[in-house]
Amino acid sequence: MLLERTFETLKRIGNERLQLPIFYESPVSLRFETGDPALEIFLDEKHLNPRYLKSAQWRASFLYEKTAPFDTLLWVLYRTPDLETDVDDIIEKFCRLTRLPSPAEVYQQEVTTANEEPMTRILLFWDMEQTPPKVAPLLEAIMSCDFKGLGFRELSSAIFFFDTNRHLLLHPYDDRGVDVVGETTEDIRFLYEDCRNWLLDYDIERMRNIFEQSKKP
Repeated sequence: MLLERTFETLKRIGNERLQLPIFYESPVSLRFETGDPALEIFLDEKHLNPRYLKSAQWRASFLYEKTAPFDTLLWVLYRTPDLETDVDDIIEKFCRLTRLPSPAEVYQQEVTTANEEPMTRILLFWDMEQTPPKVAPLLEAIMSCDFKGLGFRELSSAIFFFDTNRHLLLHPYDDRGVDVVGETTEDIRFLYEDCRNWLLDYDIERMRNIFEQSKKP
């Protein structure tokens, strides 16, 4: 059931195969910059700036709360033959972090990488209404996932929060940003208008074209 309702939402938002990057592969999408660009990422060659990481965590949490509620959590785990870490250990680590039980549904797909190497794609689903996760530590882990010594690397670009009734998707990918996707511009216009200062400058023209041209008179 979780698989079916999630992929119905993906179909409605125009990204049926859950292609990455979510922002570019979805017709109605927003990309927010979470790490404050006014802050240095590192204090020096060895030390991460804690203020930068806190800013990313705060913005991600704000966007999550502003877009919530969500009913489905999807974690996509990729495994290649050269990876030695046990999948069960990784899932157990995730469940400890989020205070979740084992996933409600699990599906495996055998795919290939861009270099035609074999890879397993594991889709892990939780019903957030039945088993609500601890979102704060999960978002913190995503925001730090790419930093050596801090990160839970399997969370990078791998976590997807769905509202399958409103057909919305929120995708925090790492400290650099959060993508939000809707079925129509009106579904997520409130974010475009209320959080405009956080929209990623690099992609601002694409977002203006999407949201200004469809604006109601």
